[in-house]
Amino acid sequence: MKTSLIKVPRPLVGLLLAPALAVGLAVGPVGMAPAAAEETHLTIASAAYGATRKLEVQINKTVLVDLPAGAAEVIVSQPGVAAAIMRTRTRAIIQGVTGGDTNIFFVDDQGRTISVLDVKVIVEPSQVGNALETALARIIPGSNISVESITLGGATNRVVLTGTVLSSQDKERAEAVAVQYAGAPENVASILDVSGSQQVMLQVTVSEVKRDVAKQFGINLGAAFSVGTANFGINSSTMNNTFPPSGADASFNIGGVAVNAAIRALEGRGALHVLAQPTLTAISGEPAKFLAGGELPYSTYDTSNQQQTVIFKPYGVELSFTPVVKSNGVIALKVDTSVSEPQADFSITKRQASTSVELAAGTTLAIGGLLQETARQQINQLPGLGNIPILGALFRSRDFQTEQTELVILVTPYLVNPSPANAIPVPTDRSVVASDAESIFLGRLENMYGVAGTGEIRGSFSGSVGFVLD
Repeated sequence: MKTSLIKVPRPLVGLLLAPALAVGLAVGPVGMAPAAAEETHLTIASAAYGATRKLEVQINKTVLVDLPAGAAEVIVSQPGVAAAIMRTRTRAIIQGVTGGDTNIFFVDDQGRTISVLDVKVIVEPSQVGNALETALARIIPGSNISVESITLGGATNRVVLTGTVLSSQDKERAEAVAVQYAGAPENVASILDVSGSQQVMLQVTVSEVKRDVAKQFGINLGAAFSVGTANFGINSSTMNNTFPPSGADASFNIGGVAVNAAIRALEGRGALHVLAQPTLTAISGEPAKFLAGGELPYSTYDTSNQQQTVIFKPYGVELSFTPVVKSNGVIALKVDTSVSEPQADFSITKRQASTSVELAAGTTLAIGGLLQETARQQINQLPGLGNIPILGALFRSRDFQTEQTELVILVTPYLVNPSPANAIPVPTDRSVVASDAESIFLGRLENMYGVAGTGEIRGSFSGSVGFVLD
């Protein structure tokens, strides 16, 4: 330890123990009680003669110290950390040289200690923190971000972000701006909390209407006759299995030849209403997926290694979305939904819609216009006889099918919070399996409540309910 011992003569002499630097920082001396910020003048009372005081000095800043008695000697334990300049015997100037700790003793003419200053020279605080905090408050309205920063060796700054923001998007923006100030992502520590709601519930309604029309008209002829021990037969299978058998059948013999005729005149019309209402909840920025359907197995064969592989293709109502909650409450959605169904030839027809939109909570996005129409007509006939004009119609069968489908998808996002436990009813809440006596004698599968007394069934409905038959 290097100690500086200075003899102060009785005439007023100014003595400089260490050179002063040119950069000025805030100074705050600390005595028995914390001193006020930016205090640059410390007066030691007579009652504190010989006591030890704590003093904080920033680098290249000075503090005036008034002593209760004239100093004969000044001892600085670490002159490289702080310097003492005696302007008079009762006034000293303490200067911070570099960061660290040191002691300064003031001794009077009788060798008694006037005061001992326990000096701590603090490093200049980084100005990056103040500039960054001001910038974040301006560019991210509604946020409450505090920035703490420190300058390491050279120009390296370490930044710590604390406080609250309204959305995860604001959090990402604040971290991106802080990286620009700190120089690298590893110099930024973010402890920001998101105060707004970050859970998005997406309610999707998939509605499909199918209108199928199929017509079939024709005559199937079949004949069988025998000549000696040889049997001959003619069979015209002009009808397919699209419809159940319907029409008229006839059979007659002509010269030992049995002729069978089947007349088919069919028309079928169908309408199918497919409705799926998946509801998914996801955190802002995280994807969610839904599938109501199944999977079809497909086999692939690799000729190089003679290995067969089975893959599965999903079908049904599929939904995947990724929500991002904005600071203004708007929800940015990336939605990908599709409706697919397997066909008789093991193929899959699929209609898919993918979009990215911004919606306010509770508003609905409609995806429509997904129309599909197919028409098929097939005529089967007996060779030769079916080509006869007019009479050839008796030997032909006509099969006509048309399909029309329309698909509408409605998407509605909501900002939600978790519900308390057991707050949402489920269908099994009041379901009780019937007893053996009820199952055997009454044919019931579960108990029924309130039917005899009020005429209401369990879980009664309110409003306009019923059935619609076309």
